Amino acid sequence: MYDDKRGLAFTASSQAAVDAFDDSIDEFLASGRDAAELLKRVSEADPDMIMGQVLRGYFNLLPSHAHLVPLSREALAKAQSLAAGATPRERMHVEALAAWCEGDIRRMNAIWDSILIDHPHDILALRIAHTMHFFLGDLAQMRDSMARVMPRWDESVPGYGYVLGCRAFSLEENNDLARAEPMGKRAVEINENDIWAGHCVAHVLEAQGRRQDGIDWIDGHEAAWQKRGIFARHMWWHRALHYLELERFDDVLAAYDREFWPEPFADNIDICNASGTLMRLDMLGIDVGDRWESVADVCAAKGDTRLRPFNDVHYMMALTKAGRHDAAQALLQTMRAFADEHTDGTVTLAAIYRNAGIPVAEAIMAYGAKDDARVIDIMMQARYGMLQLGGSWAQRDVWDQMLIHAAIRDERHDLARVLTAERTDMAPTSAPSWAMYGEALEKCGATAKAQTARARASALRSPRR
Repeated sequence: MYDDKRGLAFTASSQAAVDAFDDSIDEFLASGRDAAELLKRVSEADPDMIMGQVLRGYFNLLPSHAHLVPLSREALAKAQSLAAGATPRERMHVEALAAWCEGDIRRMNAIWDSILIDHPHDILALRIAHTMHFFLGDLAQMRDSMARVMPRWDESVPGYGYVLGCRAFSLEENNDLARAEPMGKRAVEINENDIWAGHCVAHVLEAQGRRQDGIDWIDGHEAAWQKRGIFARHMWWHRALHYLELERFDDVLAAYDREFWPEPFADNIDICNASGTLMRLDMLGIDVGDRWESVADVCAAKGDTRLRPFNDVHYMMALTKAGRHDAAQALLQTMRAFADEHTDGTVTLAAIYRNAGIPVAEAIMAYGAKDDARVIDIMMQARYGMLQLGGSWAQRDVWDQMLIHAAIRDERHDLARVLTAERTDMAPTSAPSWAMYGEALEKCGATAKAQTARARASALRSPRR
């Protein structure tokens, strides 16, 4: 039995194996490129280290790639074969991995949260529970999971900055922006490699409409964060959102081409960045050329294994807007088949597909077909269930925008007016939103109010917002 850097006991053949495990966890916490490579050192030092097998299982499930799922099951089988000699905490990790492989994600999250009651310094359980609560849109659970452990952490415990960053993000997604921002900034002060904490601050600045502050925040840490692998490209996407809200559309396209889709990527974060950006530009009438094609090529190759509805609806946008109607219909059929196959409540995602993923996918297809009445019929109800898709408020917002644009395109002027009134109330520093509100007001005959809205849009284009 050997201890990690936070004093947790591990069943292993040597301290070297536990130290290698610590190194892999550190890289994972920093969203680095080499976590999986570092995990190989654990296997080299101790191929029978049970937590090494558990971590291998987790790492193969986190990306939601179908070809990695069998590897997670192999890791689970090996971990289960080693469980008899493990600690109770380690056996609970094996149970969590088994629940994940079986599709019972909420039971898995409950196991991790149970681990943290007695082992609040189990930073793997902490970070991955945080991730998967977010994955399911369980924002209150994400917030409370972090709140329960924070009194047991301080700067004397290795990894405190990463924990503080997670706490900050849990507050941001629950709209407690005033507390989230200083926590996130403090976490980045402790360790600039903590791009997740930096991401939290980026979300705060976006939510508050502090456009230039958001750009400056990412610019100021770009040198450090560009080493953070896939997640760095997501940060460049966040910066492009500010460009878009300032109506700097050429800068959005330049960022797309140079920073977060310079070539086709198979990772789901990259696909969501690309698909969400192109959809926003398309709805604003910006010519995106043939950019949909390379995204659709990647999405068409994703197969018939349904692993996350949030990703699937981003695939649907790319396939629909690229005119891949057969592929889009095939995707929708596999989503329906998955939901129909799992009706006993044990597979968490099945209900999410039924309640949110499939309706939003159907609305996207209708939007592509210019059947705006159907988009409106679906989205007026579905938008209130989208939280369970997971992802952030900033990411899901693209489908709220789709509803507004459908109302405008369908000449539902009264509906467009109330939806844009709602939007400008929630996003009072969005120039495109005020411009749409002005258009809707004009169509309804409210000329003076339309002029006021357009003047507000013009003022917001100032770069110092």
